[in-house]
Amino acid sequence: MALRFEDLRVRDGQLIDRDFFNRRYRLIVESLAKLGVDVDRIDGVVDNLFVLGLSRVDEVLGPALATAQAAAENGFLVATSAQELTLTVGLETTIAVDDTPARALFTPTPHVILTREGGASDDWAIFSVDAYNRTNGGLAGTVLAINGALDGAAHTDWTIAASAGVSVTILQAAGDVANALATAQSAAAQADQAAQDALEVIANGPVSSVNGLTGIVTFGISDIPNLAETLGGKAASSHGHAIGDVSDLQTALDAKADAAATQTALDAKANAADLNEIDGGTY
Repeated sequence: MALRFEDLRVRDGQLIDRDFFNRRYRLIVESLAKLGVDVDRIDGVVDNLFVLGLSRVDEVLGPALATAQAAAENGFLVATSAQELTLTVGLETTIAVDDTPARALFTPTPHVILTREGGASDDWAIFSVDAYNRTNGGLAGTVLAINGALDGAAHTDWTIAASAGVSVTILQAAGDVANALATAQSAAAQADQAAQDALEVIANGPVSSVNGLTGIVTFGISDIPNLAETLGGKAASSHGHAIGDVSDLQTALDAKADAAATQTALDAKANAADLNEIDGGTY
């Protein structure tokens, strides 16, 4: 029973002797002793609460801290998968994330990047996430794009990285490159066809235009400007002329006849002189 004030009250006319003090001292000592027991009991409870608290911290916060530490060491928003998987564009599948401390903290973005542990830096795939079950690690989605040597063979060493907008940017860039490549290939094909058509035209006709003519061109005299007039001013291939039609022709011929007659006379005289000399006579 707890010590009350009435137990220690001093009344008027009360005899104050040894028993008076002893009785009150005993009540005080007994109350203090009881308080000591209560304090000891409270200390025990406190100790038990402290031990229980530490135990609960170890049970609850310990694994969470270990998970956070492991996630920090392995890379934030990164998980792994040992599932055997062959990637192809358009593949709809569920990837099993490994049961590691990182799985508890892994929160995939709408698009993640798949690579291989220790693989080449240009070997990657973009995976569109439909759903993620953190309990069993199921990551469901569709393979949107593949780069490098990830397709065509099964692998079991996947690294899954939640990359926010990076994968979307890569996907858009890949689409732009694909479109540009398709445009370039189309332009090259058109240029090649145009070159083939030009060679065929050059080799076989018709040409586009020759002297204002198109199609398969056949030339006549009338097709060439002024050709008929020019040919009309030329002499005929078969024709005859009188001597008078040629300027000074008669005079030249007469001169030649006189020169020929003179030469003939001189030759005759020389021959006669030669004969007289031979005969030894004088003429």
